[in-house]
Amino acid sequence: MAIASCSDSQRAERSLAGGDMADQEFTDFVTIESDSGLVQWRLEAPVARVYNIRNLLVTDQPVISFYDEKGIVTSVLTAEKAEYNKISHNLTALGNVVVTSTEGYVLETESLTWLDDIGQIHGEDFVKVTKGRDLTLTGFGFQGYPELRNIDIKKSVKAYLRDEEGLVGEELESETAKEAQE
Repeated sequence: MAIASCSDSQRAERSLAGGDMADQEFTDFVTIESDSGLVQWRLEAPVARVYNIRNLLVTDQPVISFYDEKGIVTSVLTAEKAEYNKISHNLTALGNVVVTSTEGYVLETESLTWLDDIGQIHGEDFVKVTKGRDLTLTGFGFQGYPELRNIDIKKSVKAYLRDEEGLVGEELESETAKEAQE
């Protein structure tokens, strides 16, 4: 009986180590992804875990800085978790994902993936893109570049624009209609 118990517990340990237990854990973790000597992004996190069997690096509370071809930061991403695939070099951010560009655009979603082979971010969840109080775009699914200049929202797109007086586009349309009636 004792041998069977021991055998069962050893089996449980092996299955946890194979899939759920990290092979390595780091604190104050920093890594940089580069291509031909050009930094593409830099990831900083208080904790990172390596899962060799899945070729995965998982971080908590990551801060990811994206760079342009001149080595200048174009945007910063924060999230609850990030997963880096060591084979594809794709990076997935999960939970309360916020990307803030140096030009003042902000993208908010629940998950997004950096596709290394094409240098773009994309996602399928609800997305909201804002620029101050002047612009708000919402919809589902998106793709574009991390600097947030060209984001393509795939479906259920809604846009709200404010003018210098703080009026939203819909308000402007109704005021124009009122003026036309008078």
